[in-house]
Amino acid sequence: MRLTLSTSLLPMTIYGILTAPGLAAKCSAGLVNIVFNGPGNKIGPGSHPDSQLFSWFSKMPAAKNWITFNEHQYEKKIPMLGDNRDAVQEAIRMVTSTNPPEFLLTFNEPDWDYKTGKTKLTPQAAAHLIEPLLNTTAKHTKFIAPVPAFQMSSWLPEFYEKCKCRDHFYAHSVHIYNHTIDDAKTAINTFRNKYNDKPLWITEIAPRQLNCDAPTSSSWAKSSEFMNELFAWGQQIEWIEKIFWNSGNKIVTHCDTNVAASYLLDGNGIPTPLLAPFNNLTCSQT
Repeated sequence: MRLTLSTSLLPMTIYGILTAPGLAAKCSAGLVNIVFNGPGNKIGPGSHPDSQLFSWFSKMPAAKNWITFNEHQYEKKIPMLGDNRDAVQEAIRMVTSTNPPEFLLTFNEPDWDYKTGKTKLTPQAAAHLIEPLLNTTAKHTKFIAPVPAFQMSSWLPEFYEKCKCRDHFYAHSVHIYNHTIDDAKTAINTFRNKYNDKPLWITEIAPRQLNCDAPTSSSWAKSSEFMNELFAWGQQIEWIEKIFWNSGNKIVTHCDTNVAASYLLDGNGIPTPLLAPFNNLTCSQT
């Protein structure tokens, strides 16, 4: 039986958020987050200083946290483990310090080297590399599982088989780039059907473009629609814990069709037509 209550008398729950009548729904705390990319073909420390990225992040009050491609700590930033021994040692120092991060993202797209087109870290090499970190006595940092570039490849199952460490990770992570929101939802659900034992972090997502031409008003409008529907849908799905929109800044030195019409700031740090919609997300379909 469907029970109907008068909204003039009682609060109402919209997608799990308790709201008073007449007020807009709000996104769950921690759901909305942002990715920053560095210039050039290199992805790694030094692309932009964290201080610069944080100054851009300050223009995005809707976002709870931000990420980029290094393991350094900074305000509101979730650090990311690099794919070498020095990075692992830095991560061990960080998670065993008196001020450990709440979360640590582990290997980013280890199955794909953008320079060579080959595997960057084999599952066996990754399992061996991360072992000292997982064996620390750190109790306060939650580790996020490695995120493959190709989410349905065999890399992650093989890694789990080699490391015997699946239980060490708090959440799974996925990168999703599709032309339409319906295709993106399908890809996310397909991944979830295979990896359904933990919360899911969508650590990169944007509407893929056909080319890197300058976005038109129509392109921006479609990206805004994609973004609004994505976060409204994510708000309803209990196993989606965090979504990181890609990206906060424009990649200025090479073409990446994944993020060619989804950046919130241009190459000079000037707001694009997407910044205001991002900061005004309600995670509501109304």
